[in-house]
Amino acid sequence: MPIVSISLSGDLLEKLDSLVRSRGYSSRSEAVRDAVRDSLSAFELSIFEKGRVIATVTAVSQHEDHDVDEKLSRLRHDRDDIVSGNMHIHLGRRHCLEVYIVEGDSSSVLDFISRVRALRGIQEVKYTVVPMVEHPYPQS
Repeated sequence: MPIVSISLSGDLLEKLDSLVRSRGYSSRSEAVRDAVRDSLSAFELSIFEKGRVIATVTAVSQHEDHDVDEKLSRLRHDRDDIVSGNMHIHLGRRHCLEVYIVEGDSSSVLDFISRVRALRGIQEVKYTVVPMVEHPYPQS
């Protein structure tokens, strides 16, 4: 793998080290690679300027943090126009996994993903997006 050097302020480095410890990354490099992947995913989604997309959105939170469940439920109901379904799963005794199926114009879907990410208590958000292409003729 090529080596890339970056400069970080002391404060940012402390936060990175805390992230590495709390999320169990094997190294700073792995944490930075994960952050770059997330940024690239967001950038790729922003390329869909117009058109309908369908997405799966997966969020992980602490099981004890019931406030997050309530906020996710409220967000889901606020966006019934694009959320066609969701599933809540307990991962052991410590974590919850929420999966959403979202369909709508790309800006609405991106807004939903951003709102899930912004909730305090959400530890991780991953998503996949597929453009909904209109076919010029019916398929049989």
